[in-house]
Amino acid sequence: MLLRVLVMDTDASCRRQLRQYLGGLQQAIVVGEAHNPAEVIEAAKPGVDVAIIEVPAGPGETQALDCIAHLLRRVPGISVMASGPGDSAELVIRAIRTGAVEFLRRPVSKDELTAAMDKILRVRMGPAGSERKAGKVVSVYATKGGLGATTLVTNLAACLAQKAPDTVIVIDLDLRQGGVSTLLNLHPGYSAVDAFGQTSRLDEAFLRGLLARHDSGLHVLAAPAEVERSRFTPEQVRDGIDVIRTHFAHVIVDLPHDLDTGTTAALEESDEILYLVGLNVPAIRSAAAGILALRHLGIDTRKVKIVVSRADAREEVSLKQAREALQLPVFWRIPNDYPTVLSSINEGTPFVLSSPKTEVAKSVRQLSDSVNRGLAPKTQAKREEATSLLRRVLPFPI
Repeated sequence: MLLRVLVMDTDASCRRQLRQYLGGLQQAIVVGEAHNPAEVIEAAKPGVDVAIIEVPAGPGETQALDCIAHLLRRVPGISVMASGPGDSAELVIRAIRTGAVEFLRRPVSKDELTAAMDKILRVRMGPAGSERKAGKVVSVYATKGGLGATTLVTNLAACLAQKAPDTVIVIDLDLRQGGVSTLLNLHPGYSAVDAFGQTSRLDEAFLRGLLARHDSGLHVLAAPAEVERSRFTPEQVRDGIDVIRTHFAHVIVDLPHDLDTGTTAALEESDEILYLVGLNVPAIRSAAAGILALRHLGIDTRKVKIVVSRADAREEVSLKQAREALQLPVFWRIPNDYPTVLSSINEGTPFVLSSPKTEVAKSVRQLSDSVNRGLAPKTQAKREEATSLLRRVLPFPI
């Protein structure tokens, strides 16, 4: 496949350099040059595959970003790369949000340009061989905070990524209290808002430009650094997950606690739902109400896996009583190890990596094996009490 490229740069020497670099690539041919946005818009015609647009910081920035938006509307299927000063994170974000699939730091290096063109070419050619399989989507959900949902998300994903680096992604869909990047000590420049806010542009090159990568080989689509008041629509969530799962074998989703329409859409798209509960009366009551809500919403409860958080920590409710209240079997129990978990959170390193020999790390690793295989784990035996707490737990019938 030959990519037809249009170059716009106000600096003639930069245009010559780009033309020289592109001339050395077998997969690219320069079909036009321009020195301002008006010229490039005039030169852009159907059939142009790639446009490289200079986006200066300061005067001219608005016109350049408007030019990118115009090209995306005018030329079907075009991929736009922006070039500009690399020391302005805000400029990079604005360019990506406008629709650029790559941001090339000026002066543009040959290696960076070649890598960007290779990515665009791979996306356009599609996966080699047979159709790309859709990855498995696992959502971690709890009706209330304090049960360690985000901790489970990061450690579960780290286990999977250790076995197959660069095939696992965590999506943090909690726009108000997302903590995935904090627990992994990451400082991403982009967030899920940049991805799910423009799913029509969410090809592989664009997606990977938004991700942060952890040393374990795990990729993260983080929550925004600042509290986001807006919420995702069901269509945005469904479309976004549909695209992302084609590029990763495992998609682990950290969900907010409120059951809004976006969260419901994510649960519908999930292959498995790890539903966290605590073994105390308030937690069981909240979890039971949540299960009832899922049933009313039409969520298939066969994919809901009950995971007991902090098991053995002064349990007020037995496993048998939890099953009676939730009307679902207990799938897994994660042992309580407050010192290990707290140290992991403070260090910004998953405990499966920092304390792999602890019982809590072994439990999560075994859970990841189950998720990876798609099989139910062996039953974890524990003595159960006979006394029912249903009258205390549920004031309503299930």
